[in-house]
Amino acid sequence: MLADCPALGSVEAAATAIAVLRDNPDGELYGWLDGEELVAVYGLRKAGLNYELPWLAVTPSRRGRRYGRSALVDALRRCGRKPLTVEADESGKGWFEGIGFRTVGRRPTGGGFRYRMGWYAPRLPQEAGYGAHGSR
Repeated sequence: MLADCPALGSVEAAATAIAVLRDNPDGELYGWLDGEELVAVYGLRKAGLNYELPWLAVTPSRRGRRYGRSALVDALRRCGRKPLTVEADESGKGWFEGIGFRTVGRRPTGGGFRYRMGWYAPRLPQEAGYGAHGSR
């Protein structure tokens, strides 16, 4: 499943990514089971004041059934009010934008671009009468 992930691309790269995340005290690995079948997995890493999602993958036969979105929402929940950043290629950019991520940077790759995208927790509107600590 991870070998199909655009951020990884091979079995060797997937195995390395899992090992690196497990060796990092700020790294976490999460997965979804449907019965006995692993259907989605993602990595989450604390990086300073924010979190990074280095990869997210869904079993090919389960794509398009909202497992990826559910995994991403779980990652956002685990981040609390801290920002979450991801890198996406052209094919994943629109998917992340549909969930509320914004492009904060891009870099060229061989035949296209990689986009750095961020999701930031909504702030309480000051004009609605909320004070600095979120109370009225």
